[in-house]
Amino acid sequence: MLIALVGPDRYLVGQALQKYLDKYASDAGDFGGFNLTRLDGARLLPDELMRAVQAMGFFGDSRLVVVDGLLTRFGGSSKAGADSGEDAAPPTKGRGKSDPGLVDGFAEVFASLPEGTVLVLVERGAVAKNSALLKAAGRYGKVEEYMTPKGASFERWISERARALDVKVTPGALSLLSTSLPDLASASNELEKLSLYVGKGGTIDERVLRTMSWTAKADDVFEMTSAAARRDTRSALSQLQKLVDGGTAPEGILPVLAWQIRTLIQVRDLLDQRISEGRMAEKAGMSDFVVRKSIAPARQFTMKKLLEIHSKLLQLDHAVKTGRADAEMSLDALVVDMCR
Repeated sequence: MLIALVGPDRYLVGQALQKYLDKYASDAGDFGGFNLTRLDGARLLPDELMRAVQAMGFFGDSRLVVVDGLLTRFGGSSKAGADSGEDAAPPTKGRGKSDPGLVDGFAEVFASLPEGTVLVLVERGAVAKNSALLKAAGRYGKVEEYMTPKGASFERWISERARALDVKVTPGALSLLSTSLPDLASASNELEKLSLYVGKGGTIDERVLRTMSWTAKADDVFEMTSAAARRDTRSALSQLQKLVDGGTAPEGILPVLAWQIRTLIQVRDLLDQRISEGRMAEKAGMSDFVVRKSIAPARQFTMKKLLEIHSKLLQLDHAVKTGRADAEMSLDALVVDMCR
């Protein structure tokens, strides 16, 4: 059996993969791991995949082979495709890229899977619709595509997740969560944290969000980022100090700031492509609210400056985690640099 799990929602792809791992790689108790093989699709060759799927399983009726990143190696989403409305397949990447028979070789493996072998192709990102290998996966198996829900669908997902955690979410809190959280992974983590705070049967309302939530930090960090975009150093540093004085650890500010800079990079890229504001949310896979709020500061940064800030954020995060930098002092310096 062949299954292709395709993004762009990485969280849903991960959840779907775990479902198949639980189903096919744990049947034999402590020996379930012997029936699981994981392969790197970026360097895989057809004969290597053939050997993996033909291998005999141990203490179970099925064998699971998981391959990460094979389909996008032969055609991920490209900027050209996004701009033109077409799905263009870029050149093959990785090992053996000059061999024109690679796609045919992998397709032959797909067509000849032995009974009892489950091959799962995992793609945490979009794949071009005209990818020959994706078409082969659909021909010999099934393709499951996982898109990030938006708007009302995102709100329903949050409500269902809250019910699973045995908590309630008021309409006001639901609206805030759905418009300020970037993706399902962040939403799931936030709901788990909030459910522990309110307890089983408790209610997450706007007061709880102001006290505990990532969304409150996101708004405050956004004000800091907006001040930096205006080159208002005094206001940006004042907002940073407000966050710290309010009990937000600098280590907690870094991931929120990193997400916002990544959002601004996406919006800046869309602005540079001259994508209309009405189509930006769909192109970026973000909520309309987040895109609309990000357009003004994105216009005030160049792409070069945003990429520079993001690089420094990654370096700072690593330095803080390894004890080589003081988070609060380093954040002060970074904010000043953002304002230049």
